[in-house]
Amino acid sequence: MSDNALRGKYIVLEGGEGVGKSTQIDMLSKALSILNIPNVVMREPGSAPFAVELRKILKTGPKRSSTANLFAFNAARAESLLEISKHLDQGTWVLSDRSYLSTIAYQGHAEGLPLGEVRQICELAVKDTHPDLTLILDADPKELADRLRDRDNHDDYFESLGLDFHRKVRSGYITEASRLELPIVNALNNTQQVHEDIWKHVFKIIPKSTLMAHNPDIKPSKKDSDVNYVIKDENGNFQITPEGHQYLEKVVTNTSDNVYAFTDELSNVTVAAAMARLSRRQDDMRVTILDEFVGRKGKDEDLLKRVITAYGDDSVQQLTGIHVVVESASNLLTKKLEWGRLAAYLEQSTRYIYFDQKDERGNFKYYTPVNLDAKLAKEYEAKMNKIFEKYSIIVHKLTEFVRSSSDVPQDERDMAWKGATKAQACDAARGLLPVATKSTVGIFASGQAIESLIMHLQSEKLDEFKITGDKILTEARKVVPSFLERADKPDRGGAMIAYKAETFAKVRKLSREYLPQSLSPSPTQDALLINYTPRNELELIPYMLYEHSNLSIPELEHEISNWPYERKLKVFKTYIGERLNRRHKPGRAFEQAHYSWDLVCDYGIFRDLQRHRMVDDLAWQELTPRYGYDIPKLIEDANLSELFEDCFDISYQLYSQMQEAGYELEAQYATLLGHRMRWKVTYNAREAFHLHELRTAPQGHPGYRKLVKTMHDKIAEIHPLTASGMKFINKDEDPKLTRLAAERYSQFKLKELDRKTK
Repeated sequence: MSDNALRGKYIVLEGGEGVGKSTQIDMLSKALSILNIPNVVMREPGSAPFAVELRKILKTGPKRSSTANLFAFNAARAESLLEISKHLDQGTWVLSDRSYLSTIAYQGHAEGLPLGEVRQICELAVKDTHPDLTLILDADPKELADRLRDRDNHDDYFESLGLDFHRKVRSGYITEASRLELPIVNALNNTQQVHEDIWKHVFKIIPKSTLMAHNPDIKPSKKDSDVNYVIKDENGNFQITPEGHQYLEKVVTNTSDNVYAFTDELSNVTVAAAMARLSRRQDDMRVTILDEFVGRKGKDEDLLKRVITAYGDDSVQQLTGIHVVVESASNLLTKKLEWGRLAAYLEQSTRYIYFDQKDERGNFKYYTPVNLDAKLAKEYEAKMNKIFEKYSIIVHKLTEFVRSSSDVPQDERDMAWKGATKAQACDAARGLLPVATKSTVGIFASGQAIESLIMHLQSEKLDEFKITGDKILTEARKVVPSFLERADKPDRGGAMIAYKAETFAKVRKLSREYLPQSLSPSPTQDALLINYTPRNELELIPYMLYEHSNLSIPELEHEISNWPYERKLKVFKTYIGERLNRRHKPGRAFEQAHYSWDLVCDYGIFRDLQRHRMVDDLAWQELTPRYGYDIPKLIEDANLSELFEDCFDISYQLYSQMQEAGYELEAQYATLLGHRMRWKVTYNAREAFHLHELRTAPQGHPGYRKLVKTMHDKIAEIHPLTASGMKFINKDEDPKLTRLAAERYSQFKLKELDRKTK
């Protein structure tokens, strides 16, 4: 073969029947393609018209002599190798299923022809087109019997021969491998492991010039040229060199201990790729970094794509995360963005910001559905402007009213006081903001969570949701393209989006067909506890004791059933423990208890409570003005009730217009945060400790404080011991004073930071 570095490589996989050559060649082809190395899969005999026809006879034809097989195979081989040479001369790698070695193993070792003559005839057919690498896939033919039966290929001439014949073939391969010093791969390992064993040998023969030619962005690293970061000792174990330790000092926080973190010297994507190798490589991960990843900075995506293809699955997407920001999202969209559990979210608060500022075009910050007809869009914007104008008047007048009514002495009316009084006014006025009000949402999520969010948005009906899903995909791909490669593929993301959208539409249709659609929804309790488990909270005790015993749950239940009540009570209270603040949570046995709620509250309250991640069964109904609204006491005290109600009248008119015009889903944008809505949620008792104690804190919004306090009281009726353990439920503090105290503490911390930095 030519010494031309750009000439393709000729790689052969050899072995007996059923060892998995075809599967492994396909996997190898994909791995090379990821490195942009052109390759073609061929087989012997075959790969040329004459050889293909001859192969049909050889594989399924009548019984013939071993000598006939010898000459027939080499005749086909001579033709095939002409095609193989053409590909190699063009720089294409050839991956071949079998070579002349098959003839030596089958006709020589197994059928008994003189080995010297067989080798001589094979050499005549091969001439100078010898493989660059031949790998023997080895396995006991008896172990491969099931694979051969599953093929349903009983007409194959050689597969139909007996077990003794195939054992001779195997022996022949092992003999030739020893004679020619060819690598042997255990074909009985799982498919992925066999691929990795093959890839180790193949990667070694990829010339740097080939990598450079087909991957022009790859530059030789120090490791590739004159620095060894790791070396192998006499036992084949990796040892880190002084240069390796010096490099590690920059990329990890500890080069020798068994716990360490990564610095920002390596990108998140590179770290994710290295972690993806953990399941397939037994070395210390710092060794893996030095051996496989040094010098690839800036080429993380190419590397990661190879690693994910070779070793990854969906879990690899969890190994890195990105920050995404969605500006100008309607409050309807913000809840969809925050729908997933496995991400972190922050958004602009309606409790601390005046939302009457206009954008650079002089417009209030609200979203207009892009699909409204021109006449309705004009009416929509006119009514939205009226609502925002009235909101602006009310929120500023409320601020003045709160401050003028304050009993805080003049000399104590500092920045904290101004912040606390502004928050009171915003709390009372926020119910006037339309659901169309724009906000900014910050998201931090893993690649997997981002992909899930994208597909969830793209399956929705509203244009704002779908457009945002498309934009997130576009922008996130600029950061972690390998993690989102499948997000819009027809068989992956496309299928998932279609599934979600079609299922939603069909269930919606059945709902309209089978259920009454009332224009005046029936009133209900604000907090309806529709189900809970267990019925007796003392049934949690077996779960409390489980990790401290060696009994099964049924055995524990039987044992505890005979205990006196006082003993059960002692265990229950001891498990909760002496909680010194609300962050002291009892153990996970409380996750056995669940509470399911049907809730009615205003949309603003829902916005705050919906952000809790550790819940189940969270869903909400379409927004409507027909559940009514409440007028906050502060609004009444400031004599602003009439102006407040005007906003709800305008909202109702606009909602009705949009409904009549056929914009059923889009009409939700016209509702206000103060409109009541219906939703449901289930959460466990351990989450209740967190949710109830946090959301009854006096600095919280009075609306959700009242609702959560009602929910807590209902739990206290059915699980009194659990409820009593929630000792930080707030009942008495003055919210005005508590908010002021919190604001003052924030100002104190800021001053301390300023002092320390001077």
